[in-house]
Amino acid sequence: MRLSSKGQYAVRAIIDLSYYSKNNLIPISLKDIAERESISIHYLEQIFFTLKKAGIVRSLRGPNGGYVLNKKPSEILIGDIIASVEPIEIISCISKAKNKKECERKSICLAFDMWNSISTKITEFLNSITIEDVINEYKQKSNRELLEKPAKINAKNC
Repeated sequence: MRLSSKGQYAVRAIIDLSYYSKNNLIPISLKDIAERESISIHYLEQIFFTLKKAGIVRSLRGPNGGYVLNKKPSEILIGDIIASVEPIEIISCISKAKNKKECERKSICLAFDMWNSISTKITEFLNSITIEDVINEYKQKSNRELLEKPAKINAKNC
């Protein structure tokens, strides 16, 4: 499975939005997200239009406006973010897209059940991770690295 830039950017942008909005209290502008994440503002606007339609974010107007999450970070799944901007599929014959015709070889394909099982496991995995999980892991890793660095410096100084 190869995730397109749209799926990758959507996940990165939602993580950024969650992290910098301080518990959804501060609306974040797309300009700020674009700068921090090195994503084209025009591309980000397209992505956020789709994310807004999917109910993941909402926009606030005004001089201090921007975007906030429509749910708590603990309720937003990585799989939902990706699925809102692109189908999650490893091969086209198992696509669940509405406009996709069912594979003609499905009933005789020896590998169909395997591909379907792999796709299901990937989707289950992506739906087991929340935005909150990603941010907490980042914070734990950052704190651990900060704690380890002084210890290494002190050990060299001794």
